[in-house]
Amino acid sequence: MSFFRKAVQNVIGANQPDSIKLSNAEQGMEDEHRIILCIPGPWESRSAFVRAVAEASTPSADYVAAGTIMTHGLSNAAFDFDFSDRDVDMTRAFASAGLVNKLGKDVIDKIGSHKSVVYLLSTAPQAKETSISIAKAAAHLIKAGGLGVKIETAGKAFSADQWLEETSGDFVEIYRLMVLDSVTDGTTTYSCGMRNLGLWDSIVSGDEFQSAVKLLRGFNMYQLYESPELLAGQTFGLEAGAPRYRLSVETHQPDGDRNLYANPFGMWRLSPVTAH
Repeated sequence: MSFFRKAVQNVIGANQPDSIKLSNAEQGMEDEHRIILCIPGPWESRSAFVRAVAEASTPSADYVAAGTIMTHGLSNAAFDFDFSDRDVDMTRAFASAGLVNKLGKDVIDKIGSHKSVVYLLSTAPQAKETSISIAKAAAHLIKAGGLGVKIETAGKAFSADQWLEETSGDFVEIYRLMVLDSVTDGTTTYSCGMRNLGLWDSIVSGDEFQSAVKLLRGFNMYQLYESPELLAGQTFGLEAGAPRYRLSVETHQPDGDRNLYANPFGMWRLSPVTAH
């Protein structure tokens, strides 16, 4: 099953369409309600992958893979997974999605050495807790030999070391992992991936790029950590005395025709409040 994504060509430039191949894991399923992670690895077969998951769990056996399901015994979390053969487009996909995290040639070369690809899919409703759970599961797959992680539902890629660093502590800054907030066409900037957290994305037009990213990041993290009740017509500012922006519902999402990137919850448009 093929999907198409505007891959980030650079952190301040316009996006261009980039084809990403996804296996048949969610064919006939509602992928808009999934968090989907892509982990290329050295596994020569499905059975080799299952063994690697078990060996990485020794001696606690906390993660177990069987059939098309991986479970975490301590939390009772379960994830669907799809095992696929080597993907010739994987290097290019990681190079594009990894620009925001500055993935080096050494990382891209490692991705190019992969022998197979595992797609890890959430089964619980999209939420902060679900994102943290699947992020920890992906970290286990890194320990089992995974070479990197690409967030299929945000268009963002990480090296294996970056992912382990971000998920190793008691607190996981899940926003940094699951959301890309620097997508731009030069005049409009918007975020992608808040759906992974069960929240609305945001968009602003006319602001200078760095200011726009700061605004969107602040607003999105306000949603994530303060859980406000947001309504159209309300205003938001990053701090006291900062410019105010009025909220309205964005009815034409930039990625609205792309199942993996359209936000089924919605998108907030932030418009500057002009003084009268």
